[in-house]
Amino acid sequence: MCIVCKARIPQSELLRLQVDQGILRAFTKVGRSFYVCDDCIDTNNKQLKKALLQKCKKLDQNILDYGKMLKEIETNG
Repeated sequence: MCIVCKARIPQSELLRLQVDQGILRAFTKVGRSFYVCDDCIDTNNKQLKKALLQKCKKLDQNILDYGKMLKEIETNG
């Protein structure tokens, strides 16, 4: 389920992320994670930022650049 729009989408179509010591990164197979769908990455900037800030629980410079960072994580893994 996408944390932004709450849509139930197959896991293979979602981007899996995690917060490690306040830094947003791609899932490293250790710890807790969450999913974001491609539609929310492309369109829901305000809602996406709010959801990511809730997950991170502290402001990090990486979160402020979330759009660019999510595209990079999506393409590079």
